[in-house]
Amino acid sequence: MSQPSKLVADRVSISRTVLGSLNEHTSEIATELEIALFPEGLPREITVASFLHALRDLLARSTETMFAADLAHARELADDDAPRALAEERVEGLKALLLSLRTTLASTYGVPVAAAYGIPSQIPDDPEVLLRVASTVERLLRERPLVEPPKIKSLAIAPLAVAEDLGLAIADLRRALVDVDRERREAILSQSTKNLAMARWLSTYQGVTEAACGLYALAGQAALAEGIRPTARRLAGLPEEEDAAPSTERSR
Repeated sequence: MSQPSKLVADRVSISRTVLGSLNEHTSEIATELEIALFPEGLPREITVASFLHALRDLLARSTETMFAADLAHARELADDDAPRALAEERVEGLKALLLSLRTTLASTYGVPVAAAYGIPSQIPDDPEVLLRVASTVERLLRERPLVEPPKIKSLAIAPLAVAEDLGLAIADLRRALVDVDRERREAILSQSTKNLAMARWLSTYQGVTEAACGLYALAGQAALAEGIRPTARRLAGLPEEEDAAPSTERSR
């Protein structure tokens, strides 16, 4: 099962402090806030408790969205491993095929023949360059007749058959690279979604927490306000010591 990154897990801990406090103390401060905010009586359509619960739910939704975006990005990065490994395997396979072909041509027909089929002395590592080289070799194998006699007849090669093998290896690598590129784009998208969710969480966290602190203070609960105050550490995504404590301990 995927686990959240420490970057997000720390923010979840910070949110938990505020959410736990609102869960624990909404009822006890609602009466004081109703008197302070509505001295002439509470409007029929709203209660202070429902307002505080709305603040709590807003932060909870934002935290859940951030958490889900983080796990989705982690899963997306994990999905990249298999396509990347397959692409690397296909690169090595194509390189080995070209190297074997060059060695065979050079030893059986001479170095000039190997060069005539476009096989460089150094097989490139870069996949795109490798594909260009391999495609040129495949084309030449199909177009250039192998008229030079082999030094050893039993080691003679059939250019068209080799071209078929080379074409299959080229196609396999191209498909693998398409998969890698798709996974890369999906990872960029999931990272962007995660970044946006984290930015929205920070804005929501700061707004909800500052509102809750103000309302706690209005209700004469300065200590409760101090417990959830958005400190510089929390705003930077670093939990305070009390953020790691269970909500029952924080409410004491």
